[in-house]
Amino acid sequence: MGVPLVSNVKQKRPSLRKTYLWNSLQAKWHFWLGKTDVAIQEWVDLLKQGKGKFRLGEVEHLIEVQAFQEARDYLESLEQKDNDESGMICGLLAQCYLGQGLILQAKNTIEEALKLKPQNARFWEILADCHLEQGNWQEGVKALDNSCRAEPKNAETYYRLGIIYAYHEEYQEALRCFQGCCQLVPRESRYWEEKGEMHLKLEQLADACFSFDRALRYGGTPDLAARLAYCYIQTGQIKKGIQYYKFTLKYEPDHYDSLSNLAAVYQNQGRTQEALNLLDRAIKIYPQDPILLNNLAFTLVQQGRSRRAAEYYQKALELSPDHPLILYNLSVCLTRKGNWQECIESLNKLIEIDPDHSAGWALLGNVYDQMNQYDTAIDCYNKALKLA
Repeated sequence: MGVPLVSNVKQKRPSLRKTYLWNSLQAKWHFWLGKTDVAIQEWVDLLKQGKGKFRLGEVEHLIEVQAFQEARDYLESLEQKDNDESGMICGLLAQCYLGQGLILQAKNTIEEALKLKPQNARFWEILADCHLEQGNWQEGVKALDNSCRAEPKNAETYYRLGIIYAYHEEYQEALRCFQGCCQLVPRESRYWEEKGEMHLKLEQLADACFSFDRALRYGGTPDLAARLAYCYIQTGQIKKGIQYYKFTLKYEPDHYDSLSNLAAVYQNQGRTQEALNLLDRAIKIYPQDPILLNNLAFTLVQQGRSRRAAEYYQKALELSPDHPLILYNLSVCLTRKGNWQECIESLNKLIEIDPDHSAGWALLGNVYDQMNQYDTAIDCYNKALKLA
């Protein structure tokens, strides 16, 4: 009896390396490795191999890596069989057109897709993109509203809508959107941060404190702690404000706003040396900031160091020659030094820039009074009183 032959069934089976699954995984693997060009070619090959089949997954991958022409070529070659496939093909084609800057074609195509699938949230977002590219933000907002209705639990769409409203200074509408984000995803820091910013714009400081506190709790940055500190200071919670400014500076020692603002808080509390220490650190970061130079000079005046303060005021004026606040503060400093003539010159320049500066007129009257020029002093006082 002869030995039975080995079955050749195994030999007829296709190699795993030739299957669609293998090639698809291979393309994704190359994409994950950063070999995008190789992945694109493999996806294109898969599209060519899939005759008679809709390989829309590969098309989506191509669009994701911005291979718009390759995706478009395939989509335009398809025969659309039914409404579901036609809608998806139109939606993907619109993304290709949009990616290539063909805005009108994208808009017409996505409108066709929406006729077939009006409840597709992604299609409404693409239509919003088209309107925004055309500069029509109001229509873009309407499209995003429809996207929210189609997919009411998508927090990112509300977030995008809020950003658009905020950019166009529709702060109440933006706040409504960010509130929705926070309700849908209550532990997302950036949603609470944007909500806090809208409360600030609307001067709702207590609500801003609450939102910034939540944002910081859910993973905010030191800069966010500085925003929270600012809100606490503005609401009179000075101790908490100082605490959060210190927190910011602990993790970001060169945080400019915190250095400047905490220095101002210390200055108001009469803690001039602590304020001066912070301002010295800030000036090393931005030595060309005229307002910072002004604040440093003001602190030096409070310590009785008028000569040094005048030098900083002059540096500030070199950077911003017509700044009324710096001119006025310099004039005050000069009066403390008894430099009457320099003070008059500074105040005359101030009044030329701002004729209604009542404090400037009053100070000028005081200078003329000190110089025993009483009639001129009275004229200055009268002007100050009329403006007060």
